[in-house]
Amino acid sequence: MLTSLKVAFVLVLFYFPFIFLALVPSNSIFLRPQDLQENICSKISLPLVCQTSVTLAVIKPDGMAHQTEIIDTLKNEGFKIVKDKTTQFSPEQVSVWYQDKVEESYYPSLVQYLTRGPIRILELERIKAVPKLRSLIGPTNPLLARQSFPKSIRALYGTNIQENTIHASDSEQSAEREIRFLSSLE
Repeated sequence: MLTSLKVAFVLVLFYFPFIFLALVPSNSIFLRPQDLQENICSKISLPLVCQTSVTLAVIKPDGMAHQTEIIDTLKNEGFKIVKDKTTQFSPEQVSVWYQDKVEESYYPSLVQYLTRGPIRILELERIKAVPKLRSLIGPTNPLLARQSFPKSIRALYGTNIQENTIHASDSEQSAEREIRFLSSLE
């Protein structure tokens, strides 16, 4: 009997913060279930619940004029910058990076665009890093982004479907592959 009371007491102590935060959310009366983990983890650190992941953002040449604002936005959304590197793509590096686009009619203009100036490579960390960053940057086409997601990075700073300011990995596997490749650039 005493052992079961001890177990019950430990469970109450462990789960109390979750229950309390679920019942008393910050900033709103109703909290979407997908935001609950983020809300809890912003208040207390629970290693099993608050696991972070990494993703990659690349500020493209047209976005470099707005890099300070973009980085401020990322930090305000809870991203931690793990690695930060400014470099310039060579045509050969673009061909490796966009190997699936080499045969496309727009590929020569893509190479010209990506090699015309510096880029900034950011390895970012937070809870649900990939989907959060994808949501934050908005659709590939800045015109669409302005209509549907007017506060997204591409809506604010992108020019057209090619010059859309920023790249973000579309999955954790892509992020790992892209981070490996871009870390090797000099």
